[in-house]
Amino acid sequence: MSTFILTWDGSDTGYFRTNHENDIAATAAGRRVRGRWSFGSRRSGTAPGDLVFLLRQNTSRGIIASGRLADRVIFPAPHWAGRRDRLTYYADVLWDRVLPVSDRLPVAELLHDVPGHHWNHIFASGQRVRPPADADLARRWAQHLKDVDGDD
Repeated sequence: MSTFILTWDGSDTGYFRTNHENDIAATAAGRRVRGRWSFGSRRSGTAPGDLVFLLRQNTSRGIIASGRLADRVIFPAPHWAGRRDRLTYYADVLWDRVLPVSDRLPVAELLHDVPGHHWNHIFASGQRVRPPADADLARRWAQHLKDVDGDD
């Protein structure tokens, strides 16, 4: 199984506010949410069940969501911002947890706790997190969710 970073530019068009709020509520209630997310220039090398993390970029940088790839298909579709002259490549994701931006796992903590990945050099979705950083990231995210939820 592989781990990938998907990116969100932080704009409302990149992740519509109502969709984000609905996904937060659904996953907080224990439901998985099916969605699609752009996968950058990657066209292969994925498998069903691969782990994905959503990294908010620009301001308030940090991981706000995790999930699994629904299948191995990366497919072209119109650009998410409505640009008719561009196609973007997407993957279907089953989000298991989506957090408000205020509850993100900040990049500063990722730099310290998951040093094996270049957190300040992620410019597009689809970047693979290689071992051992992938396992460190999964552990750090699990701890972060416990902290957010107030579990010991």
